Amino acid sequence: MNNFVVENVRVFTGAGLSVPTSVAVVDGRIAGMPLPDMASIDGCGAALLPGLIDTHVHVHNRRQLMAYGRWGVTTVLDMGTANWPATDDLRRESMVADLKSAGNVACAVNGRAVRKMHFPSSSAVSGPADAARFVADRAAQGVDYIKIVLEEKLPFQPKPLDTRTVEAVVAEAHKAGFRVCVHAASVKSFKIASDAGADVLTHAPLASALDGSQARDIAQRGHAVSPTLVMMKKLVERFPAPIKPKRITYQNVVQSVQALHRAGATILVGTDANSDPTAPNTIEHGASLHEELELLVQAGLSPVEALNGATQTAADVFGLTDRGRISPGQRADMLLVEGDPTTDILATQNIKQVWIAGEVVR
Repeated sequence: MNNFVVENVRVFTGAGLSVPTSVAVVDGRIAGMPLPDMASIDGCGAALLPGLIDTHVHVHNRRQLMAYGRWGVTTVLDMGTANWPATDDLRRESMVADLKSAGNVACAVNGRAVRKMHFPSSSAVSGPADAARFVADRAAQGVDYIKIVLEEKLPFQPKPLDTRTVEAVVAEAHKAGFRVCVHAASVKSFKIASDAGADVLTHAPLASALDGSQARDIAQRGHAVSPTLVMMKKLVERFPAPIKPKRITYQNVVQSVQALHRAGATILVGTDANSDPTAPNTIEHGASLHEELELLVQAGLSPVEALNGATQTAADVFGLTDRGRISPGQRADMLLVEGDPTTDILATQNIKQVWIAGEVVR
């Protein structure tokens, strides 16, 4: 493990950039003081950020984890995998982005995850009485959190999960010590997930926007939202059906984010990056997180707020206590960029160097 000090860098503090300072790394962790005779790296006045966290991905191989590292995304949160053994192996890979995963998702009987995306039949939760079984299965797998998929009620499609079943899965998950993330893409599913007490609502409404009252309710209840703007925008532009209903617009998504932002809700950075041919759309691994940051700023977040949603706020929401900040004791997951991303979010793309647990990403 390399021990070194990065000198003459402006550190992202969560509120802005510090004055030029030095950051020491010892045994893969950020140290309070440099050791004698440590190797020195001149940061040349660049901005040093905590490694970025993508709060919604679907990863299938090591190559994708390497892509994240090259783009300064050092932690990725997988939101459901049909192949748990392969994903579990990837969680143990080194020198690539650190992977956390929900494992198999909870869905309705004959839900799309089982019907089209090759998830095992055990992903289907048949009713409230089946919730304990589903959560126990995930605990036995050793997942990091629980994911529930709320689908919309559509003609000639299987019945989605009902409210009582969602409430039961959330309650059982919380009893077992898991956080719960819910796929929600409508105002109705946002309300169901919120009323059930989910911790994270992922995606944003497409057919209509959240109003101020619902946004305030989400904020007051302490839910976090990962709107995955890059995916929602692409869904509107390349709707996965022959005819796109007129009510489905990207403006609904933006207005929902704006309402949540005005209400003071916690907004995270997630992309829904995937290369799954069964998914509605594919999204590039790694690079898309920088596009997500840009879209969030366009929707009204300040660059500092967007950066927090991909660093310390994301770490806090998911209980990742060892990352998300440049401070002593934290993992030395770091991203060095040219420019000032706290005033120009596009500066996150001017990457000079990335470290994962103190090791340089080549």
